Amino acid sequence: MDERERYQIRKAAGLYWLIDMEQGGGDWREPVAVNESGAFILRQYRSLKSEAAVAEGLSRECGIPLPEAEADVRSFLQQLREQGIVLE
Repeated sequence: MDERERYQIRKAAGLYWLIDMEQGGGDWREPVAVNESGAFILRQYRSLKSEAAVAEGLSRECGIPLPEAEADVRSFLQQLREQGIVLE
C-alpha cells in the first residue's frame, strides 16, 4: 500500500482526520486531526508533489499572500513528515 492509500482523509465532527489504514495488532496510531486548510494542502501535495504548486493553490484558494502560503505549506508538511505521514 503506498502512502496515498495508507493515510486516508475522513471528515467527522467538523474536522478532517488522517487515519492510518495499515494499523493492526498492537501498533495503533491515533488519527491526526487537521483543519480544512491542512486537508487542502495534503490533497494537493499528493497530486502535485510540489510544495511551490501547493502554495500557489493555497494562496489562490484562501486569498492569502504567496509568501504566507509558502510558509504554511512548508510548516504543515514538515509536521506531517515528523510524524511519518508524508513520505519522500
